[in-house]
Amino acid sequence: MTVEATPVAALTLERFRELRTRSADTLDEAAARGLLRELKAVGGDLRALRRALTGADHGPELWTELAALDREETLRRVDAAL
Repeated sequence: MTVEATPVAALTLERFRELRTRSADTLDEAAARGLLRELKAVGGDLRALRRALTGADHGPELWTELAALDREETLRRVDAAL
């Protein structure tokens, strides 16, 4: 899934990749919410992240998507979007 190539989207995905690489293989609710909180604090484009991970603009809460995907799959999807 390609994500709209805006500077903010690319920065968000790159920062997410850094954070997710350093986190556990699977995330519980608190860890997933914390990761999203860090992205939001710096003005991250969470819609770009959702599109990269799910291919959709809408869906369940984003933290549930993060908790459902293991680190390897998450990084594969983000790399494909970059």
